[in-house]
Amino acid sequence: MINAYVKLLLITLLSLCIYFIPLNAQETDDVELRKKIDLLNEQARKKLLMPDSMIVYAEQAYQWSDKAGYAKGKANALKFKGIYAHAKSNFNQAIQYYQDALEIFTTLKDDLEIGKANLNIATSYNHKNEYPLSIQYGLEALKYFRKVNDPNGEGRVLNLLGIATYIQGDYKTALKYFFNYNHLVQKAKDENEIASSFNNIGSAYEKLKRPDSAIFYYKKVLAYEIKKGSESNLGMTYQNIGSLYNSINKHKLALDFHQKSKTSFERANDKKYLSHSYYNIGLSYKLLKDTIAAISWFKKAMNLASAIQETEILKETYQQLSKIDASDQNFKQAYQKLLVSNQMQDAILNSDKTKIIEELKTKYETEKKELKIADLNQQAQINQLQLKQKNSYLLFAIIVIALGILTAYLLFNRQKIKQQMKLKEEASKQQELMVKEILLAEERERRRIASDLHDGVGQTLSAALMNLHGLVSKINLQDKQQSLFAEKSLSLLNESYDEMRSISHQMMPNALIKSGLTSAVREFINKIDEQKLKISLETEGLDEKLDENIETAIYRIIQEAVNNVVKHAKASKLSIQIFKDPQGITLTIEDNGIGFNVKEVNQTSGIGLKNIQNRVHSLKGNLEYDSRFGSGTLVNIYIPISP
Repeated sequence: MINAYVKLLLITLLSLCIYFIPLNAQETDDVELRKKIDLLNEQARKKLLMPDSMIVYAEQAYQWSDKAGYAKGKANALKFKGIYAHAKSNFNQAIQYYQDALEIFTTLKDDLEIGKANLNIATSYNHKNEYPLSIQYGLEALKYFRKVNDPNGEGRVLNLLGIATYIQGDYKTALKYFFNYNHLVQKAKDENEIASSFNNIGSAYEKLKRPDSAIFYYKKVLAYEIKKGSESNLGMTYQNIGSLYNSINKHKLALDFHQKSKTSFERANDKKYLSHSYYNIGLSYKLLKDTIAAISWFKKAMNLASAIQETEILKETYQQLSKIDASDQNFKQAYQKLLVSNQMQDAILNSDKTKIIEELKTKYETEKKELKIADLNQQAQINQLQLKQKNSYLLFAIIVIALGILTAYLLFNRQKIKQQMKLKEEASKQQELMVKEILLAEERERRRIASDLHDGVGQTLSAALMNLHGLVSKINLQDKQQSLFAEKSLSLLNESYDEMRSISHQMMPNALIKSGLTSAVREFINKIDEQKLKISLETEGLDEKLDENIETAIYRIIQEAVNNVVKHAKASKLSIQIFKDPQGITLTIEDNGIGFNVKEVNQTSGIGLKNIQNRVHSLKGNLEYDSRFGSGTLVNIYIPISP
């Protein structure tokens, strides 16, 4: 132990000697200048939310980097100049800065920064509504983020691609991007991004005219907002769900959510959006044909909106009251209110123009002051940096000695943790292998039984049926009862043969082996009586056969889910959707049955649901249920595909 500490002390002293050897004057100046440029870029990064302050640091970093020939510093400064231009809506200028930065980062072979530069260019093209170029640069960024294994960057690109395709009206493709985006941010455990992804998925489902799915994901957003505890954000989420319920004529549910949004805005003392809640409650009552309550809430909205000058709500409220007067044959009052609403619209337009002029004036004055302050602050920071550098030598020596002692302890501890992690990983792998082996054994047994039934029992029953037919045809049965008995025997034998064939095909459908997943699923659902359960199947990206294990697992999952619906759900409609893209397969099964309590799935789930869970987990997929009593069931499964 003493020898180890002696060695450690010698290494520390040697490090300090090397550290204190002075560089020649030119090298010292270059190093110091690069540190100052990096410091300026770091200050610019910290001011991302204050673009007028950020550009001051970025401009100085750019000028110094250009003079010193410091490529990395120049590229970073160009990136921040692009961010500033983008914030000021100068998207063409922003793209030029980003492309200049991209050229330098490409020369430096900095894959992460190349990915970021492509993403920035894609974002600017997105804001210019040039979506093909946005998608082109987004896909290029995606390639580099995957190369450096950056799930956050990859997720941001997928979200951008989803938004671009969503705006172009391709909601199905957007939905696939949003699901992949969600899968990545779930891995990163970034709650803000997870909430954003759920919100985008809900929007896509809303556009695809699937309100139940949209509300399901909006409510997931709601769960995150409740957890964060921001009353204003919570109020907005309640308000969005209420508006969606109103759009599908579920006005009582809409009213409930708008009442909740009112409570949240009251707690946040957010008078602006509280006036919106009053208006939405009034609108819900109007749609429920409760005119008296509607007028009462509209008046509350008017009073609050007048007090805080929320002209938009005043305009909408007068318009709704005008419609109520018109339906009551009070045309004079209706016309007067409509006139006021139109005047409010003109006031909004004039107010917006005035506001823009004032904002520009304020920004101009603020920018002049900030430039002066920034120059003073910059000089002070440079002086402070020089002072800190002089004091850093002694501190460095103390830190190195302390770190040396700490490292010796941590190395031992790290080795111990590694061993524990290896044991856990091995146990997990063994468990996965066991589940896979059980499922494979089950499939092998199904095939063996199906083959035995078809080749053994099937051939025997077929021969017996032929022999009995031949015997009955040769014997002239005079007795009517004997004739009926013979016919019943033939019928029972024929029925047994058909039942045996049906069981054999269910255990191992030929269509799955010969034609693939789509044909096998279609053949299976075609056997379900349409009068009892109407099933729709939609697939995309399944032109080529999948891996046999994946196809078999998905077929069994669908088979199990459909059987559960037939036995327990009391549903009349069932929708099955299978989407495949290069990253994975999304399977959605939705019915309009009686539903069940999702919280009880893991505690009291039957064999069917456990089989589904085991098959999904064996493929390292994700499984989600959404169901409530009386509201049907949505099963969403995502299975990744290894490249």
